[in-house]
Amino acid sequence: MTVYFVLCAAYASAIRRKNFHLLYPIQLLSQGMIATVVSLESGTLPIISWLGVLSAVSGAIILLNHFLRGKPHSREIDPLPAATVYDRPAGPTIANLPLPVLTADSQGIILEGNDAFASLVQVAAPAGKPVTDFFIPGEDSVSLGNKEFAIFKAPLDDLFFFALVELPEQRKKPASTGGVIALHDPVTGLYSPEYASIRIPEELNRAFRYRRWLSGILLDVEFTYIPGLNYQEEKENSFLEAYSAFVRSTIRASDMAFYLGDRKILILLPETPQQGAKDASLKLLDLPDSLQELKKTFPFSVEIEYGFVYYSGNYPMTKDQFLEKLYSNLEGTLE
Repeated sequence: MTVYFVLCAAYASAIRRKNFHLLYPIQLLSQGMIATVVSLESGTLPIISWLGVLSAVSGAIILLNHFLRGKPHSREIDPLPAATVYDRPAGPTIANLPLPVLTADSQGIILEGNDAFASLVQVAAPAGKPVTDFFIPGEDSVSLGNKEFAIFKAPLDDLFFFALVELPEQRKKPASTGGVIALHDPVTGLYSPEYASIRIPEELNRAFRYRRWLSGILLDVEFTYIPGLNYQEEKENSFLEAYSAFVRSTIRASDMAFYLGDRKILILLPETPQQGAKDASLKLLDLPDSLQELKKTFPFSVEIEYGFVYYSGNYPMTKDQFLEKLYSNLEGTLE
């Protein structure tokens, strides 16, 4: 929005200075930016975002071409004396440091990253990229390259200096399990709650880093007994097992289904907009004939509540915030 208002001011200035040839490219750039951001946030069709990108890039190229033509060629400018280029104080630089380190300007744009950092993030030239492409400056730690690092930040003149220090091995493993985590739930065959606590933050970080869509679906299976009827765990588990098998066979290969406990199932859908999450939710409530017949054999009624949430990837989100939105959106019911 800041850039958009700056472009609006430039548009007004061009009118005042009678530079009418600049109005069209400024419109292309500003309207393209708005179309791209709004479409990504609202989860519309990808073609809308690409049209916005095309408009913004076209306007930027026209403006750049205009200003470059008005400047003298760089060949006509005498080069600076060699002493001013290489006259630097002797001493260590960040390139010599063994830790992954980088410097960034006040806008969060990387000015320099050493070889250790470039190797860690697997980007040959991180300079010029936003710091948020790799980690959130306000956080204390980050997971990169299957390793967990503490983030240290310090001001450096008008810049910022970041250093990543790998955490000890004991900090990475859950103390309650000794580092051993069950991958699947034994009753449902879905991914376990312990694995969900690891995978959900990873998918959220990936969506935020690459500005990708991520949607989630929460299914809540409820059993209602006739008064006086005893609790029947075996029959409940039989339905959960059958319904979980239906969920696994219905979702895409790229989707992930987790059993959170208390008869609740979470499904993560990468690269899925809001409408796609809604369609997938309704598909999971359309039970096949085999499950419909199984429900009739139970001495209790079965209800399935559902809710879904869409995350655009344009702002940071924690696992707790993601789950809180899912639980608050539980509204639809299938009986």
